[in-house]
Amino acid sequence: MPQFDFSQALPQILWLALVFALLYILVSAMLPRVQKVVEDRAGRIAADIRSAEAARAEAEASFSGGSSALADARGNATGITSKARDAASAATARRLADVDETLKIQAEAAAASLATTRAAALAELDSVAADATVDLVKRVAGVDLTSGEAADYVRKVAA
Repeated sequence: MPQFDFSQALPQILWLALVFALLYILVSAMLPRVQKVVEDRAGRIAADIRSAEAARAEAEASFSGGSSALADARGNATGITSKARDAASAATARRLADVDETLKIQAEAAAASLATTRAAALAELDSVAADATVDLVKRVAGVDLTSGEAADYVRKVAA
């Protein structure tokens, strides 16, 4: 192997120095461009970080403003619903009072009508009882009674 042959060591060292020098010159020529790219990238990253922080601060500010607006809207909605509920309760109470009054008037009218009908039925009951008495006395005793006499007897018994 030529690496272990010490008689050829000098040309290998010269070639090594020559290749190293050539690479050093190439790298030193490229280094400013690479440094410029790295610096540009670092500046762009810093600018992006600053704009992201500004956007985050703006979002937090709008969120706090939005939450207070939401709380105000909820308060307004609660007030409106309570007013509507109170108005509906008042309207319902008025309707119930009107219906109660109407039912009371109808109940009084029905009671008066019932009293009139009852009185008429009781008056007619006396005449029906008198007629029944005339028929019964005629069948049982064979005596003819007049309607007036039968009505008198019925009144005496009913009293």
